[in-house]
Amino acid sequence: MSTTTAQVLMKKGKRGAAAYIHADCVSGYPQYLGPLLDVLLNPGKAIDEWETIDWCRWLLAGGRTPDEFAAIVRSFDQHDKCGLVWIPRVVAYRCRTCGISPCMSICRECFHRGDHSTHDFNMFLSQAGGACDCGDNSVMREDGFCSNHGNRFPRPGTAPAELMCIAEAMMPRLILRLLQHFRENSTGESNSDSYRQAVQECEGYVQMLMEFNNMGDLMRSAMTKALINPQMYLNLVSPPHPDTEYGRYMTLSHKIYELALDSFPAPDPPEEYRHFPALAPRLKHTTLLEEFIFWTFKYEFPQNVVCFLLNMLPDQDYKEHLTRTFVLHYARIPLVLEGSADPDTLSNRVVHMSVQLFSNEALALRCVQSLQLLHVMVLSLRLMMAKVLVRAEPHAPAASRHRVIDCTRRVMKEHCYWPLVSDFNNVLSHRSVALLFLQDDALVHMWFEFLSMLQGMNVNVRETGGHIEFEPSSYYAAFSCELEAAAYPMWSVLAHLSEPAHAPLARRLVAAALRSLRDWLHAVGFTAPRLHRAEMMHASFHFPLHRYLSAFLCAAVRCMQVRAADVLPPAELLALLAAHPLRVQSLFYEILAGVWVRNGLQIKGQAMTYIQANFCNSMVDMDIYWLQICAAHLPADQFLDMCIDVFGVREWLSLTPMSPAQTSEQYAMVEGLLTFLAILVSSRTNLGNDELTQSKLEVATLLAAGDKTHSQLLELMPERSGNAHTRNFEAVLQELSEYRAPPKGSESLEQGLFVPKPIVWEQYYDPLHLLQRAVHRRDFHTSMDRFTAYVREKQKAAGITVQGALWPPLRPAQAPPAAAGDPRQLCASGVLHGALLAVLYRGVRRRHADGAGGAGWRAESAPAVEAPPDHVLALAVYLLATAADLANERARTHNRDVCLAEGARGGSVRIAGVPLLRAFAGGAVCDNARAVLASVPPPSLADDGHLHRRPQHDDSDPEWEGPDDEPRPASKAASLPAASTALAVPSSLHMVRDNSVSDDQSENGGDTPTIRALESGSGESQALVVPGLAAAAADLDLQMVAEHMTLAIPENTLAQLGLDPPSEPIAYEIDEPEWRLTIHEESPPRAALPAPPPSSDTQMQVHTSNDEQIPVNESIISLLLKLHSQMSGRLDSFALEEPAPTSEEPIGDGPHFIGSLLHKLAALDARCAGAVQNVRRTLWPHQRERQAEQRARERREKEERSRKARERQQLLMREFARRQQQFLSAMAMEVGDGAMEWDDDDEPPEPDYDCVICNTTTPTSAQDPIGLVVLLQSTSVLGHRRRKGSGVARLALSESERARLAAQTGATAAAHHYRLHDDLDLHFDQESWVLSVSVGWEGGVAAQSCGHHLHLRCLRSYLRSLAAPQRPHNLHVERGEFLCPVCRQLANGVLPLAPPPPRSALPVPPLQPTHLALAAQLLEVLERARDPPAPVAPTRLSEATGKAMEAMTSMAGGKLKQRYGSSPGAIFTFMASLVRTNVECELVQRGGSLVEQPAPRYKPREECIVPLIAVVGAHSGALAAAGVQLGAGATWRALVPGAAATPLLGAASSPVLSDGTPARPVPLLLRDPTALLMHFLLLGSTHPPHMDLMHFTCVVRALYALAYYQVVNQLCATGALPAAIAAHQADESPWESGCESGGLRAAAQLLLAALAGRLLPDDAPGAAPALHAVELEVQELVVPFLRVAALLRKHIYGGELPAIRSEQEEFAGLLRYLELVPDTPAALTADCALWPGSAAAAKAWARQLAAASAGGQLAVQRVMRSLHVSWCGPALLALPRDYDRLFTYYHERVCLQCGAVPKEASVCLLCGTLVCLKQPCCRHHQVAEAVQHATECGGGTGIFLVVTSTYIIVIRGQRACLWGSLYLDDYDEEDRDLKRGKPLYLSQDRLELLQAQWLAHRFDHTKRTWVWHRDSL
Repeated sequence: MSTTTAQVLMKKGKRGAAAYIHADCVSGYPQYLGPLLDVLLNPGKAIDEWETIDWCRWLLAGGRTPDEFAAIVRSFDQHDKCGLVWIPRVVAYRCRTCGISPCMSICRECFHRGDHSTHDFNMFLSQAGGACDCGDNSVMREDGFCSNHGNRFPRPGTAPAELMCIAEAMMPRLILRLLQHFRENSTGESNSDSYRQAVQECEGYVQMLMEFNNMGDLMRSAMTKALINPQMYLNLVSPPHPDTEYGRYMTLSHKIYELALDSFPAPDPPEEYRHFPALAPRLKHTTLLEEFIFWTFKYEFPQNVVCFLLNMLPDQDYKEHLTRTFVLHYARIPLVLEGSADPDTLSNRVVHMSVQLFSNEALALRCVQSLQLLHVMVLSLRLMMAKVLVRAEPHAPAASRHRVIDCTRRVMKEHCYWPLVSDFNNVLSHRSVALLFLQDDALVHMWFEFLSMLQGMNVNVRETGGHIEFEPSSYYAAFSCELEAAAYPMWSVLAHLSEPAHAPLARRLVAAALRSLRDWLHAVGFTAPRLHRAEMMHASFHFPLHRYLSAFLCAAVRCMQVRAADVLPPAELLALLAAHPLRVQSLFYEILAGVWVRNGLQIKGQAMTYIQANFCNSMVDMDIYWLQICAAHLPADQFLDMCIDVFGVREWLSLTPMSPAQTSEQYAMVEGLLTFLAILVSSRTNLGNDELTQSKLEVATLLAAGDKTHSQLLELMPERSGNAHTRNFEAVLQELSEYRAPPKGSESLEQGLFVPKPIVWEQYYDPLHLLQRAVHRRDFHTSMDRFTAYVREKQKAAGITVQGALWPPLRPAQAPPAAAGDPRQLCASGVLHGALLAVLYRGVRRRHADGAGGAGWRAESAPAVEAPPDHVLALAVYLLATAADLANERARTHNRDVCLAEGARGGSVRIAGVPLLRAFAGGAVCDNARAVLASVPPPSLADDGHLHRRPQHDDSDPEWEGPDDEPRPASKAASLPAASTALAVPSSLHMVRDNSVSDDQSENGGDTPTIRALESGSGESQALVVPGLAAAAADLDLQMVAEHMTLAIPENTLAQLGLDPPSEPIAYEIDEPEWRLTIHEESPPRAALPAPPPSSDTQMQVHTSNDEQIPVNESIISLLLKLHSQMSGRLDSFALEEPAPTSEEPIGDGPHFIGSLLHKLAALDARCAGAVQNVRRTLWPHQRERQAEQRARERREKEERSRKARERQQLLMREFARRQQQFLSAMAMEVGDGAMEWDDDDEPPEPDYDCVICNTTTPTSAQDPIGLVVLLQSTSVLGHRRRKGSGVARLALSESERARLAAQTGATAAAHHYRLHDDLDLHFDQESWVLSVSVGWEGGVAAQSCGHHLHLRCLRSYLRSLAAPQRPHNLHVERGEFLCPVCRQLANGVLPLAPPPPRSALPVPPLQPTHLALAAQLLEVLERARDPPAPVAPTRLSEATGKAMEAMTSMAGGKLKQRYGSSPGAIFTFMASLVRTNVECELVQRGGSLVEQPAPRYKPREECIVPLIAVVGAHSGALAAAGVQLGAGATWRALVPGAAATPLLGAASSPVLSDGTPARPVPLLLRDPTALLMHFLLLGSTHPPHMDLMHFTCVVRALYALAYYQVVNQLCATGALPAAIAAHQADESPWESGCESGGLRAAAQLLLAALAGRLLPDDAPGAAPALHAVELEVQELVVPFLRVAALLRKHIYGGELPAIRSEQEEFAGLLRYLELVPDTPAALTADCALWPGSAAAAKAWARQLAAASAGGQLAVQRVMRSLHVSWCGPALLALPRDYDRLFTYYHERVCLQCGAVPKEASVCLLCGTLVCLKQPCCRHHQVAEAVQHATECGGGTGIFLVVTSTYIIVIRGQRACLWGSLYLDDYDEEDRDLKRGKPLYLSQDRLELLQAQWLAHRFDHTKRTWVWHRDSL
């Protein structure tokens, strides 16, 4: 075939050629398709040529249209799987109820077609793209399939064979053409930009292939066959090629392909893994799919190509081939990521693809078994990280062979590793794959080698000089890496180890972790469990190997019945393994203590991240568990000594003098140490708690720190493996909390909160666990405040009064599982007891020095001792209580022998000269609590060794090894080194180790180990040297008694310690049954202590080389008693005779917990009880009797004081009654004499005002005026009122609803008035009709005030101060904006207050105030010529009045000036409309009527109306004085014709103006009576608004008559009234008779007669209404005028509005209030308020209207019918209850202006218009669409609902703010940006709040988060 054949075919047309070729293909031997495709798919043509693409569509259809062919192919679709692929930022759903894989997701259509209403689902905005899993039973359960997929859809028939013949023949060529395009574009520059350009060039071609694929299974099968057929690939691309033009092209193309393969980066694996197919150095492709994947990798996963490949995944064969090919290329992913310019986008696209392939367990398992997928993943990760390694720093960097990841490199900071670890974690989530991983030792070793790269990364070096200059930001990269690359895979594997059968696997993992840790320790050169000072300056939070060991050990012990002791290493290695996690804990507390403050905020960020919810399970919990294991299996003294050294508090705990800096630092670290130890012994997070218990503890901890929303609780729950949703979260939350809905009517936009139930505080609140979880330390203090408030409330309810501050309720440490070991053994340590004695000692000294507690001891003059606060003392008491509980538990479980000497009388040990932390040789808490520490050596004598480094001895060698340079004595008695202890033990004392001898051994004379005593040369006693940590003496209970020990301490030693030298040495004498305090006389210091005489009692001898000692002279029991007394505020406050607390709840103050501890000690050992009694008798002899006597005396004094107080009160009441009676009598006499009468001739007093700036109270004046602070706003609220009966305006959710909303928008008040004005303009002069209406329905000005006043001169100074360079960023000072100095509300102007005019300046009502007389007087004022403005200097008041009017004019919308012009009449109409706008806005706030209603959310502020009228009236007077003809006099003459004929005294002296009459004036019956009311109010008085009430009533009465006849005329024009009269001609009803005018019928007949032939009735008037109904309609149309008049009367003349209880009473109530009718209870009709001559006037008005309508009857008729309208109040559009409906309709809706789908679609809630928010596409004159729409629709105020975020954006002028969300979830919580994706429902309360703020113009006052939008929204 040749090109000629193709040209002939193409001349047939697309359809004809396709039909011809289809027939050729059906025959079985297609001859013409190939040549035609050679022409169409010629590589020399552009691939995205539209004509080529269209030809391909028609060819594929085979003679049909492409749409017909697609429909036929889809009809045979099997609908097994959906497979819809989406790109980022597309809405999808995830149902955790239906999902099998955590990566499951379904499209919106499948979700809505399925039944997920009761499931745990969420909607989400896809970040990386995805594919729909509906129909795939390997990913989701079948009951979650939609009705179109899976087995639910009926199966179609078999497709005819000829249907797909062309498609099968074309597909290989179509795909080959795309590969050719990729080959051609690979020869240029290899960078992301060139790749992106090449992909964009084939966008249309790939889209065509996507369209073909979307036709369903048949077309998908044709495509996949072409992709996975090796023979087809061989035929198409493999050489040799024929010597033709196309063959030469393919040869060149093949060379380009080979070069691309060679240049593509390849991995460099270790030699033993090079045979893996996926790690081959060069790729080899055998199918089109394999090459397609290669180019996908090469071109950095283009989005359209990825979607094309994923669209075919429903084909199972293709999915397996794609997965295999993807794995073969997988090792190249790290290399592509490293070279990409945008690794973040590339990572998303990689995961978009891989997550679809590896979510199938069977497929993933096959890849692991056949292609070594796990090895490839781990090696790829290792090879990527191996390029960014640096030498480790923590230990001897020069000698260290360990290398760790450099967190500052791009791979780490941009998370280039994320796709790899995400896929690895996804694969390990499959149980079968995870078990294979655990069984492969080499793979596990390889993984641990990778983890060792993370071990010790991101080392922090402590700054000790100046503050760090540059704070690194790489720390979060380190935390993210450990979490994602180490912790998540760990949790994925551990999720499958849950049975005892898995114990061997867990043992293998533990052994592997130990081997890796041993290698790591060797690599870093860490051989001794001691960190040097230089090493302490380096610290890291990252030790994943330790945490792996901890996690797998925890799982083995908890779930697999493995004993920890069986798998732990020897003690030497265990101590080494404990050092680094222990250093992490000390680092954490150092950061909290401010030790690392010079390292900047980033170091604190590391500490916060370490315990943050996403990290705590994987980091701090694992560290704590490992340290608990170490504490349980290492000697307690050794472990505690390590802790003290690592925390750096040895000197503080040894009472060693230090510098102030050292003291402060160690003091802060003591709290950290005690907190850590308390957590260590009490935490059961991984040491006993099951999942349910731990969930309760976590939820209770969160609730204790503060009330939280549901999402906050869910977000802050500790997570594992990226899933924060625990299985029992909802049940636990329901058990522990109560839901508190947001309060109704609040304006703070509160959300639903969960508050703790009492059970939280009583059972679950654990302050120690809260400290483990509290990212901010203030959370702990907040929880304690909340706990205290609960306890106080409970005590108050029970009638209990407690004064002391509560201590944290530290929960007793429970016994852990036996297999793990017991970390509580730390509490049975002499080192700990010595440390706690130091804490208690300092606590007593501090309280003593501060005088707290009132114990009555002498205050000393020594410097203040740095001492712990109460919560540190609480921790110390808690640890002692734990030791007592442990001793009690051991006593119950073991038959324990107690060491008692014969004849012992409760004596105690007395220790001196031994370092404090070595003072207690044993760990028995009872013995150590009784022991009295007399003194400790100074720092020069203290041994700087550490207990855990001393040589260990067995039980047979009780001697200590002395120093090398000290000769060994010849005798058997060991020579004691300095600061050692010698014990004299009687021969009758039997010492038996507890826990070492069983009952049967002791009873049957077994081989009982005993401690041998050495002869000391004395016949009565033997000397025994006891080593500090000898194994034989670890648990001994020793009784040591000393007597007559006197200390001599130099004063300088005490001064260094900060202690006062005692004036007399103090010693406890303990050789008698009762203790007594013996004060020895002062004596000069002695060189050495004398040797005590031989005695039968137990003695302790101290040998020192220096007699300088630091006195302590306390025991733990004595310190506890003193603390109890100090905190109780009384001496001898504790007594064993008082019962111990009965409640087991750890709730109480300090004395409560201390008393409980003392009771425990006394119960454990009678000697402790005796010691308590001895100390009490020594310190406070006979104190109880004295206290009882004191209490009795105080009780008697209190009763006496109460009696005297009652007597004084009675005396005062009698005196008050007498004086009250005298005052009433005097007042009665003055009233009778007329002394309180006011002189009517006096001028009313001028009101005084308080200036809020200068704080002076003065009246206002012309030269020093006072102004009212106001905020002027443009408003269109009134224009959004809708006609009654038009229905509720709802936001459109369909096309039909959109058409209905458009019709309702035309029925708004603004649109109505614009049409009315247009009709008036057609027939009347503009100057006449402008003065007949009101304007400003859109773009009017509303004034608001906070009610504060200020001098205008003070305001000028205030504004100058705001104009300084440090001006507030949110104020536009140049435009006059400022904040009220008092209430800080926004304001932008002042309304000046004019002084009241003198009474002589106002017209006096006539003696006979008839309506006509008052009207004549008003006419005189209206027609009197105003004095022209005198050329005098303007006053400050006049200047301020002018500025106020300028501000209001500039605030009004430009639409007013453009529409009505700037003539004097238009200006006057605008000024009059200002008053009306503000009065009607107030009416809107009152609910649209004056009927009594519940108080609105925002009470109308009434301060502005009168000052506003005064300002507007002044300018109106200026217009009149300037000679402007406003026609008010002529209007009044026509309104009250009899006024001109009424003579007035002195009328001749007033010149009268003759108003110019327009050529086409507007008749009175067409003029707005409310607008005329404003005119007469402004012009009818010389000093508006100071008009006499009678004159005001006269104006209202006259205008009411006009309004009445206008309404009657309107009803006549519509035909309703004539029809009603005709229907009731024969029916005489009460409505036909009434007042003087003759009733409604008479009014109608009068107007109809005058307008004979001028009214055009409606075409279809309908059924005739009842006359009574017409009367009610008249009242309804007249009452808006009465409301405005009533409000004006209230503001101008004061008083209260009438109490109107219903709408039916409103009309009559307003008539009576306005004094238009007498105050009688009779029923009123509308005509009852007409003045007597109104009928005659109405006849004249009707004739005027008849004459005016001659030339424009239709226009006049429209005006007549629409002059009065009954309006509904303005409201926002009604919204749907379910947000999903709104989101579905608007999310992808096209903007009508730009034709694109907005990225942030926003809907106006005033009119329903869709706008493009923040997009440049719809800008007009550089103003964004939302801002422009806010100006046009809302007069500068716009309220927009952002569809994609649910938030409301409010635009106010030049500002904008995020208001909040109207849609909340089931827990009344917002979901901003739809991050949680839960169903959202409309909050009616919030909608009402938003509407109330809009109606009241309160946005500026209620929102504080305004920003300048700069016309960009």
